[in-house]
Amino acid sequence: WQGDADPAALQGIGAYFELHIEQGKLLEDAGKDVGVVTQALAQTWYEVTVEGEEAHGGSPMAGRHDAMMAAAPLIAAIEEIALASVAASGEPGRATVGRLTVYPDSRNIAPSRIWFSIDTRHADPDLLAAMGEEIRAKATAIAAARGVAITVSDFWHSPMVPFDAALVGRVRDAAQRLGLPYMDMPTAIGHDAVYVARRVPATMIFCPCHGGISHNEAESITPAWAEAGLRVMADAVLATAGI
Repeated sequence: WQGDADPAALQGIGAYFELHIEQGKLLEDAGKDVGVVTQALAQTWYEVTVEGEEAHGGSPMAGRHDAMMAAAPLIAAIEEIALASVAASGEPGRATVGRLTVYPDSRNIAPSRIWFSIDTRHADPDLLAAMGEEIRAKATAIAAARGVAITVSDFWHSPMVPFDAALVGRVRDAAQRLGLPYMDMPTAIGHDAVYVARRVPATMIFCPCHGGISHNEAESITPAWAEAGLRVMADAVLATAGI
């Protein structure tokens, strides 16, 4: 957006379409050429601090308040909680611990403090909230059993964002008309369309990518997958424009 025009004027556009690789293996594994994206998953991120006491690596195990040994079962439980949180569609929740810091970070000292991040996502906002409650309850139980303090703090939340039903229907109709194998699916990853959808009608089309690899030098798709996605998007755009 260049020049003196007001970027807010973009909120007056009639519709927004985005074509993107899936960044996953569902389409490839299912043998589908097109993903009709119906919604964006809700997300809640947390930060966790585990505070115990330092102990020399040669000290007796009894009586330790090792922050790492408290963080480890909590991290394992986070995965279990996500897998057990199954939506009506049969899709479980998603949870990731992507960052972890250790203090004092020495080979022969039981840590006194662990900090780590949690990224949770779910198609059902109620189940996402329930995942958060289960994580907090597990943290409380582990803290009591291990004699440490565990704080679970809210960091960021993004609500479930449905895409425009009419636009989604035109994407689906285009795939059917072109005879392309497709499937309805959510996006679990934030895209431009997710944020645009909060202001104007928007939708997304996914095409497969090899191995679900993205943001990596190994990322690749076939020309046929790209063509399928582009043809579907073009037909849906033309239908929306009444052409």
